[in-house]
Amino acid sequence: MLVKEQQSKLEDHIVCIGMITAAYAISMLFVNAIVVPAQKLMMPETTVIAAFLFPGHGVRVLSAWLFGWKSIPYLICATLITHLLLEGGFTANINLFYTTVLVSSVAWVAFLILRTAGINIEVGERHNTLSTWRLLLLVGFISSVLNSIGHNLILAGVILPEESAITLVTFMIGDTLGTFFSFIILMSLFRYFRRLKT
Repeated sequence: MLVKEQQSKLEDHIVCIGMITAAYAISMLFVNAIVVPAQKLMMPETTVIAAFLFPGHGVRVLSAWLFGWKSIPYLICATLITHLLLEGGFTANINLFYTTVLVSSVAWVAFLILRTAGINIEVGERHNTLSTWRLLLLVGFISSVLNSIGHNLILAGVILPEESAITLVTFMIGDTLGTFFSFIILMSLFRYFRRLKT
């Protein structure tokens, strides 16, 4: 009985990692195929580090909302698997480790900050109101600030001092707009599936 329960939990974890990885990979493909080429034309100096529209941040926010602290290992797996799939491999280095942990934890930390301030965002269909989506956008913004500051600190040797401010702003804009973009797609999908049910 205990073995079956453990096996069931393991399967649940694998399914969660699979769903998050699929969503993250799709968002990265979108960024690589559409956002990065467009950004290279407009602002080539920021393209190497950050994108002006990054839906993957919305995946992080929703994962942290749905799974709490468990989203951190889920997102670490999703980030590394996606990197492996899209890049064909990776060379292990300390910056990759730090940035992977950073991007996988910032949304959960943002939820903790709001919870400390007395704002708790409930999970469940009956809680999915417009105010919930607004609070999730706030989480997206707070975590984008944490993400941009963290990247500037971790990649201080890569980002030139004169480019740090624009990179910081690009991360904040890209993550926040990406979260908003993800939510629009999700809300459209929810409406579509609700119409199918009726």
